[in-house]
Amino acid sequence: MKNIKYLALLFSLTLLISCGQDDADSVTNPGEYTPTSEVNVGFTDTNIDQMVLENDPTADALTYTIGTNINPLDVDITLTLGITSSDGSPDGASYPQTVIIPAGESSVDVQLSFSDDGVAEGFAEEIYTFEILDVDFGSSDVYYLTQGELTRNITVIDSEPDFTAPPGAVEISVTWSNAAKDLDVFLITGDQDSGGVLIDDSQGVTTTEQVVLPADQEGVFSLFMYEWSSDYPVEFNVSFTFPGGLVETFTDVKIQDDSFQFTLIKASLGAQFGYRITQL
Repeated sequence: MKNIKYLALLFSLTLLISCGQDDADSVTNPGEYTPTSEVNVGFTDTNIDQMVLENDPTADALTYTIGTNINPLDVDITLTLGITSSDGSPDGASYPQTVIIPAGESSVDVQLSFSDDGVAEGFAEEIYTFEILDVDFGSSDVYYLTQGELTRNITVIDSEPDFTAPPGAVEISVTWSNAAKDLDVFLITGDQDSGGVLIDDSQGVTTTEQVVLPADQEGVFSLFMYEWSSDYPVEFNVSFTFPGGLVETFTDVKIQDDSFQFTLIKASLGAQFGYRITQL
């Protein structure tokens, strides 16, 4: 009987000594806790889903708040932050990789801004995820972490479309009045990419040429043109006819040499497609 009482007392002392001894405080490696004080850390603002224009120089930085669910602690809380993007190129995001909630404070504000990352996304949506990667209470073993809201999503678009249209093919017609001239037209993938894929071409001998962008094509496209005998300059008109009947026309355009004349961006925006035409 004495041995049983001795073992019970030893077990109780072991629990008492070990209580609160824990140095595992990482979000990514939470470990096993024997806590004395539970602290919930995460985003506490209401900026859950934001949309921004990537290359808008007048845009204000987004402000997020990271805080705790209890009164200010007596130790610094160090937060490690990171960001990912749906296209794998988050280089346009600017933010502090490490921030600190100082001892005596319960929250800290973090600013996130965007600049042009050099990737031509057009106006297709790119989703960024801003994330708390790690939370560190320093050398303290008094506190342990429970995860709050660890992420915020931001929808980023490179530029806004000029207009939208329902699904369907786009017809591009080039006309000119001087019958002595002979323009040929080529619709190519990419932004003025001479090595792009040929989508369609028109090499007739009349004063009208037409190419078609198929309904299943999305991205950036360029219209390359030349006068068959290099008899420049040539004045011409070009019309873009979109699904639903919208027509965009450019008149009295002058071509001086074999060259790209227009770019066309097409991207899905839900049930509609967004478009932008640029005259070069």
